[in-house]
Amino acid sequence: MNNPQHIILFHHFRRLLEAAALEGIDVAPLKGAHLLTGVYPDDEDRGVMSDVDFLVRNRDWPRTLELMTELGFERRDHFADESLSHEAGFYLHVDDTRKILFEPHRYLFEPGRFTIDHEALWERSSESTFDATPCRRLAPEDHFCHIAFHATIHRLMSLERTVRDLDLLLRSIKAGFQQIPLPSPQWGGAGGGANDVPEKIIRRARDWKVTRSVWLFFSLIAEVRDDPELDAVAASIAPVRPIRSTIRLMVPDSRGTRLKRLNHRIAAAVLWPVLFDNPLLVARFVANHPVLNNLS
Repeated sequence: MNNPQHIILFHHFRRLLEAAALEGIDVAPLKGAHLLTGVYPDDEDRGVMSDVDFLVRNRDWPRTLELMTELGFERRDHFADESLSHEAGFYLHVDDTRKILFEPHRYLFEPGRFTIDHEALWERSSESTFDATPCRRLAPEDHFCHIAFHATIHRLMSLERTVRDLDLLLRSIKAGFQQIPLPSPQWGGAGGGANDVPEKIIRRARDWKVTRSVWLFFSLIAEVRDDPELDAVAASIAPVRPIRSTIRLMVPDSRGTRLKRLNHRIAAAVLWPVLFDNPLLVARFVANHPVLNNLS
């Protein structure tokens, strides 16, 4: 990791991890912070990371926010009441002109919009380190489903990078060079192994009701790799033909969508009904938007 931005971000994240450990607060890095330190090879550049996302338990949420303030982080202005939200935002001033962003989460998504069993999520996590500093890491199947669905709700804006992220996540586990310890029991349990990884992701996708998002990324990764085995796995959870054809019409390859130049609200209105597993999930996600709740 030679990117100056990442060096600064991770230095201050380590400060937070050390302080959290003294308080008995579990912290799990998410998205780029996890991928760069647990999945990406040292010689591959993922691009500049703009912030650090991490998860804490809901019971530790108030103390985490206090702790960040004590460490010199400043709350950002936000469009909704962050005390009621699944995440908060904190800036840290590096110098007179630059500041960096840290986003603690107590849930992966707003619970009113999208339900996940977070107690089970933490039970599947494992003890690990972040650049030699103690932390926890979520199970790989949870990271996969989180990243895939996060990309969906953000209208696949960084599609090519997300495909690469998830491809490397699959490859790192299968090849056995993942830098972080896997939860016990390991993939597949007794008699299992790395080849059981897609099936475990599918089970989690069905549990979370994000199978269409996972199917899309399995399909795109299979095309990039020219991997018939992964393509067959994707086919096992493919939506019905009209939905499948509509999605692939809008998402022709791993580099982008046909909607990328549209206004983000229009893109969401087109993509969400076909990428969410059912219409009720879409309705709940829209109806419980934090801005609407803030106005009520």
